[in-house]
Amino acid sequence: MAIYQMRFLNKEELACVLEKIGADKRCLPFFDNKREIKSLFLSDVDVRAANIIKQEMLSLGGDAAVNSGTIDCSSSHSHIILFGTKKQLLLFSNKIKTMDWWGLPEIAKEVQTAVTLLTDKPHFLKLPHGKDIELNKKTSLMGIINLTSDSFYPESRTKIDAENIRAKALELIKNGADILDIGAESTRPNAKRIPEDKEIAAISLAVKEIRNILPTTPISIDTTRKNVAIVALEAGADIINDISGLTYEPEMAKVAADYNALLVLMHMRGTPETMNSMCNYENLLLEISDFFEEKIEVAEAQGLKRSNIILDPGLGFAKDYNQNLCILRNLNAFDTFGMPMLIAASRKNTIGIATKSEDPKERLDGTLAVTALCSWHNIDIVRVHDVAENKRVIMMTEAIKEISHV
Repeated sequence: MAIYQMRFLNKEELACVLEKIGADKRCLPFFDNKREIKSLFLSDVDVRAANIIKQEMLSLGGDAAVNSGTIDCSSSHSHIILFGTKKQLLLFSNKIKTMDWWGLPEIAKEVQTAVTLLTDKPHFLKLPHGKDIELNKKTSLMGIINLTSDSFYPESRTKIDAENIRAKALELIKNGADILDIGAESTRPNAKRIPEDKEIAAISLAVKEIRNILPTTPISIDTTRKNVAIVALEAGADIINDISGLTYEPEMAKVAADYNALLVLMHMRGTPETMNSMCNYENLLLEISDFFEEKIEVAEAQGLKRSNIILDPGLGFAKDYNQNLCILRNLNAFDTFGMPMLIAASRKNTIGIATKSEDPKERLDGTLAVTALCSWHNIDIVRVHDVAENKRVIMMTEAIKEISHV
């Protein structure tokens, strides 16, 4: 008898193997609930609740890692890691929601929501001008159009004139870009701001020119200024890519809501001039999650629907080398929000350090490795300079993911 390990990436792959062994088709939902052990981090739980959580998870065949001071209540609170299948976690949340002590009903609700959202992400992003973006099928490519004179990768810079802008847009689409992201202000470390009127002029020209020749292409605007966003949306843009995550101008969410546009919420601290000195975190992933939760509430309060929000953990923005790698190692950490994820790592310094490539020109292969990783982990959008090469990497990765067991 031969034995080998199996890992099922999705429900469809599991169904294929069950069919091969002759299992009853009606058993698929039951086995799908047991297909994968999920690990959920809960922060600052009352130690009395932590004791109950530990025991209830054990009773269901799961487990919970708690602070060593939990059993004798020598600690007042504990972070917790839950380990369980989807079925176990849902049974757990259904059971503790009836226990009206120490925040257990609220924990039950949060766990149930997180587990549901992990497997219930949206299928489409609806846009005000461009065609809808299909999710869950493959990783989409966001091609970069830099209308800046000081971006960190000189080869990405496009002159601010109609002919060059049109040519760059057509080149990116020909090479396989699904979305175009236009920026007129550099956000590299230590970059200084440009006057708002200069940014408006460049963005307005670019959006109008691109929309004229590419009427259905999704267009994103990389800006932190609401006035720039308004001009761009009036000209035909679909997405506001706010690297400040509503930190600079919280009213940006209302602008997105008014135009039914999408909003990319990116995590960062400080400004491009100060962010490299603000990389101190006690728990990086937890603090990014807290940031997202806070900013999503800000956006919703201004009328923006959750279905119009994309999350970006902000590689290179107030993160050092190890912190950027931690995010890449945990790409699915924020799937509990049930929102599309965007990763922007193209030719950044972390890739340079990892591959000993000081010049951004030499960082393509490292970028492609990150794109393959993102595609494998079902990241919805990757933002890149080199569309053709990244497109081929995604095609290869998707081919591996989609093959049936033979």
